[in-house]
Amino acid sequence: MTEFLAKRQLSQEQVLASIEEGIAWRKYRQELRRAEEELTHRSLHDPLTDLPNRTLFFDRLGQCCARARRHGDSFAVLMVDLDRFKEINDSLGHAAGDLTLTVIAQRLRSHLREVDTVARLGGDEFAVILQAIDSTELALKMGRKLTDLIEQPVACGNHMLNVGGSIGIALCPEMGTAAQTLLSAADDAMYLAKRGIDKVVIATDSQTRPGPSLDRKGMLVELENAMSCDAVDWHWQPKVELRSGRVLGFEVLVRWRHPSGAPVPADQLIHTVEQSPLLESFTNHCLNKVLGQFAQIQDRIDEATIAINISARMLERAKFIENLPQLIARHGVNPRRLIFELTETALIANPAQAQRVIERLRENGIGLSIDDFGSGFTSFGYLREFSISEIKIDRSFISRFTESRFDQSLVNSLVVLCENLGISLVAEGVETPETQQLLTTLGCNAGQGYGICRPMPYEDVLPWMTQRGDATPQHRLRA
Repeated sequence: MTEFLAKRQLSQEQVLASIEEGIAWRKYRQELRRAEEELTHRSLHDPLTDLPNRTLFFDRLGQCCARARRHGDSFAVLMVDLDRFKEINDSLGHAAGDLTLTVIAQRLRSHLREVDTVARLGGDEFAVILQAIDSTELALKMGRKLTDLIEQPVACGNHMLNVGGSIGIALCPEMGTAAQTLLSAADDAMYLAKRGIDKVVIATDSQTRPGPSLDRKGMLVELENAMSCDAVDWHWQPKVELRSGRVLGFEVLVRWRHPSGAPVPADQLIHTVEQSPLLESFTNHCLNKVLGQFAQIQDRIDEATIAINISARMLERAKFIENLPQLIARHGVNPRRLIFELTETALIANPAQAQRVIERLRENGIGLSIDDFGSGFTSFGYLREFSISEIKIDRSFISRFTESRFDQSLVNSLVVLCENLGISLVAEGVETPETQQLLTTLGCNAGQGYGICRPMPYEDVLPWMTQRGDATPQHRLRA
């Protein structure tokens, strides 16, 4: 444009054309710059949540480590993994899963300071850098605040989606000043959090990550052998009336020790079996053994019930439902003292099918309990639609019950709702006398947990009840 303006003989049209060309060129440069910035942003941020992605996170972590080596700066690296997220994707679809990730990402971002970083590494895994964290106490406090944010329900249509969070924390410089060292330590601590009671774990030099998961195919072969030689065990955990200590029933939990000597975590065992052709034979084996055990003591434990966890996949098998009455009768068990525990996932995956199956079970006198209520797709509408006899509040709402007004309000609302609907309410994960007392005050009359009694081998059930004063449970539970 300057060449045109420098000439003495310029027509009006040439001047206007030069000006328009200059404006267009400037606009083009601005659009090009914006496009470059947008491409750069996209290459460094997660497209769903707009959080920093793995590349940007590692760059920022590298800078933090460099400052720590030069100036002694302290910070914390957190690995965050969502619990029960896969159930949302499998049952409600990826749209619900994406909504959950987006909402949780926004909560984490809004809670942290501008100097901190929260990134999505992929799937349901997040990572956080917290600046100026120089003590274990402060790191734990921040980690627990994040789990509180994650555990708040996510509204999705008519559902309230609930996920949990497991967090592992590595402190710099305590655990090192190299990025990969800190990430590995935080990841190992997070793995321990997923397998333990405390959902926030600080990495230490003495921690070792549990051994790798057993080979799936090999596990199924060994499990089939264990079934054939009665090497699968069941532990019984009492469910009691909180005010009096009277035993209301028992939940039966599967236990299996691999031939290598290592106990197989129940969640890993159940997940592996559910995805295999062994599911039906394993379920029938468990029912036969547990009903046989219950038949031997049912006359000596008053009216106490027995609760058995059933996979949602078994409810889809008509033959299994048809054969249940004969199986129960063969053992001489009163079906009205039998409860099947189902997760919310089992109901939401196929509501129409679940309704038909539940009606068949209720016709045969079998009670239905929703296990881990509030951990997946809480919808009070399902309590009205399905003939549910019991709700078990998920332990995540009970673990910090005495400190959380939200959890107390939830339990209080459930107490009123269940009273109006004629549904029994049970609190899982009762660990302390304070929790037990507060639950009683709010009107929740039943509970189970380590603070009441740990799961025990079948052989110990009658001696335990006899030690309490009589095999007929009418006495206050002893701490």
